Amino acid sequence: MKSRTALAFIPAICLTGVALAQTAGNAVDVDPEIHRVILDNEYFRAFDARASAGAKSPMHTHAPMVLVCIGMARFRITTPDGKTSILDFDPGDVFWVTGAQHSWQLLAGELHAIGIEIKSAQMDGAPPAPTAEQMQGDAVSVDPDTHHVILENPHVRVFEGRASHGMKSPMHAHPPTILVSLAGGRIKFTTPDGKSSIHDFSPGKVLWFADGATHSWEFHSGDARVIAIEVKAARKAAP
Repeated sequence: MKSRTALAFIPAICLTGVALAQTAGNAVDVDPEIHRVILDNEYFRAFDARASAGAKSPMHTHAPMVLVCIGMARFRITTPDGKTSILDFDPGDVFWVTGAQHSWQLLAGELHAIGIEIKSAQMDGAPPAPTAEQMQGDAVSVDPDTHHVILENPHVRVFEGRASHGMKSPMHAHPPTILVSLAGGRIKFTTPDGKSSIHDFSPGKVLWFADGATHSWEFHSGDARVIAIEVKAARKAAP
């Protein structure tokens, strides 16, 4: 995909602090008016970050996280050694952020981003690799044109899903997944028992599918664009 999503890993380096003792507090504690927690469980904590041009955020840290950008913004980032850099966010940018310590000033645009702090990445080791049984019917394998992987590491697999009116996807499975919508649209889901339901999506909507999902779908209206974060530590043991 020739898009900002693919390029977003390059400026992510600007988010990483120098090798200094991290004395600043977590962003949610230091600046809760901008970093508002929306979901918290044993596997992750998600926050919704919003601010307007001119806003500033004091020195803070971030736990290892996936950052999904919904708005367009330009920041001046300052690290603990006093060095500054300019960072641009575009809708759909996805960053894997680890070891971040910085302050920032929003120079232009509107900050709207969803941060998903992955708790397994804060511990030693990584979750076990999925079994063959757990990968049966995997959405990325069944329908890779729609479910395009943009990031994977021992803790998460992230894909971007896109669809337009009339598109369909055959029956497939998802592990426990966080879904962040970047666009609006209406989609019909059908489960293996033949039951169907209609769901509407809007920019910034965040959903957690704790038990994963198995379904096919048909897109009815709009232009869907979602970022899906599969949390590997949340996978259930295969039956």
